[in-house]
This record gives sequence, C-alpha cells and structure tokens, in this order.
Amino acid sequence: MKRQTVLFTLIVLTGIGLFSAFTLSPNEPAVALGKAVPDFSLTDIHGKTHKLSDYKGKVVVLEWTNPNCPFVQRVYRDGIMTGVQKKYAENVVWLTINSTNKSHQDYRKPEELAKTYADWKAVYSAYLMDTDGTVGKMFDARTTPHMYIINKEGILVYAGAIDSDPRGNKSEKTNYVAAALDELLEGKQITTASTTPYGCTVKY
Repeated sequence: MKRQTVLFTLIVLTGIGLFSAFTLSPNEPAVALGKAVPDFSLTDIHGKTHKLSDYKGKVVVLEWTNPNCPFVQRVYRDGIMTGVQKKYAENVVWLTINSTNKSHQDYRKPEELAKTYADWKAVYSAYLMDTDGTVGKMFDARTTPHMYIINKEGILVYAGAIDSDPRGNKSEKTNYVAAALDELLEGKQITTASTTPYGCTVKY
C-alpha cells in the first residue's frame, strides 16, 4: 500500500508540474527573432490608432521608453537615440512605445509626454501608449530603452540594446541599432541580431 501511495503521489505531482508548464505557455512572448511579428494595434498620444500592418513593406523600429528613466534621459540628452532617429527618418517607421501602467508613479499623460519628447527633439513616426502592457509583454520588452527592428517582410531581425555603452562612459562604442539598420537597408545579413538590453525595468 505504501508503494502504491508513493507512486500515486508522484503521478499527481508530475501531473501538476506538467499542467503548470502548459498553463505558463500563454504568457510567453509571441515574438521571436527570425519569425513574423503578429499584428498589433495601439493608440498614439494624439488619439490616433496605429496598426503594425499599416506599415507593411516598410522597415519598422520599435523603441520602448519611459521619460522618468535615467538611461532614457541620457540617450536622449547625449543624442544617442535622436541621432539614429534623424539619420533613418526617411527610411524607416519609428514607433516609440510607452508601456508604463497608469497606476505607476512613472505614468505621464499623453500631453506631458508630447512636450517632453518635443523638448528632447525626438524624431518618431508615432508615440504609442501601451498602458495595459499587452504589446510590451508580447515582445518581452524588459527595459527602457529596449529596441526591436522589423524588416520589410514583417520579420523580427534585431532585439536588444541601443548601443554597447550601458553606463555611458565608453570612448568607443557600437550603436547596435544603427549598425543593424545600415546592413538591413543595404540588403546584407545583420551581423549582431541580438544583444542584452539595458536600462530601467518596464513599469508594467
């Protein structure tokens, strides 16, 4: 009887483990490098709705942001983010996304965000609000900034940091997004398609 009880317990525990594994899967990111990006829809800071499918056939850059984050402030202050935005403004669609939850102290109203990024001389195609975090979690966006590039065929071809200088103290650094866009627009294979993002956590 004891052996049967132990065996039954193991079966139950194994079943629980398997059930837990399967129930976790819906929360996994829906986006993966080298795979097609599912369509999504978000409203911008002016109330206009944007769908990823609206930009079919174009290169799309996604930038996760939060103006309260010191890392975001630095990459804008030092022209790291705006430099890339301006350089590729005619060649890519640049979507800046804010996934800060409305209940978090870092949340800012659309009109405040519009003023802040205008003061920073940001150059984006649209500034999108993702206050419920649906799109951020779909991409597994973890930091601000966290960068993604989608090619003309709708495939995710880059995910990671803006550059190789997390602390902002390197004399020589690589802007990963600029390098990836140069190669992509020239029809070349992207040399560095994935890097570790740095910054503040996304405030879901």
